[in-house]
Amino acid sequence: MTHHRHYANAPITEGLIDIRVELGPDITLESLDVVCRQASAEYPAREDRTLSEIAISPGAHGAPSTKQTKLGYLLRSADGKQVFQARLDGFTFSRLKPYENWTALRDEAQRLWAVYKEGVRPIRVTRVAVRYINQIEMPLPITDFKDYLRTVPEISPELPQGLSGFLMQLQIPQAEQDTVLVLTEALGPPSKPDTASVILDIDLFRERADYTSDEEVWGLLEAFRDRKNEAFESCITDKARQLFELVS
Repeated sequence: MTHHRHYANAPITEGLIDIRVELGPDITLESLDVVCRQASAEYPAREDRTLSEIAISPGAHGAPSTKQTKLGYLLRSADGKQVFQARLDGFTFSRLKPYENWTALRDEAQRLWAVYKEGVRPIRVTRVAVRYINQIEMPLPITDFKDYLRTVPEISPELPQGLSGFLMQLQIPQAEQDTVLVLTEALGPPSKPDTASVILDIDLFRERADYTSDEEVWGLLEAFRDRKNEAFESCITDKARQLFELVS
């Protein structure tokens, strides 16, 4: 069991659990509507989730056309802090800032997954993911992002060293087969004056279709939570930890 550090000011802006599925041909948007109605007491606000596809007609004169395909629904809790997606390709549960803890995220995701599963009877699970988006606010001036982050873009010494923006993504295969860690870092808009804001997005997923039980899926998600914490701690320095105020 991984020892989890706890921070008084954790930089998490969103934590989510995502499960992609294959559904039977008889499952429709009406089936998802039933799922949404069952969750509507806690999640009263509903939006459509659509997939946009751009089609370009042959020939010089045809303007690109956009085809919108309705995939399902996105539901928000009354306070807007929790988001439940029920789609024809899968299920997502997100907790927004202020993030509580993994147990609260997992338990609500499991409760909603049971509602989703009963409504659409998935044939199989095809992809499982845990993703956490962090926003790290660093006081200016910053001489080097490496003071706070251990994984940062490296600029050639022959180039000016100042950065006004960056976006970096690393896809790192993990020890377990089919498991990938996607690490994305970007300079975001600062939330307050005299700070620089870096988004640290940690996404762990496995694409496979041979899960035999719910226990296996949720056991994997639990393992991903541990790996996510290890990845986060591997990316930050003690100076960054001081910003978050380590409490244990």
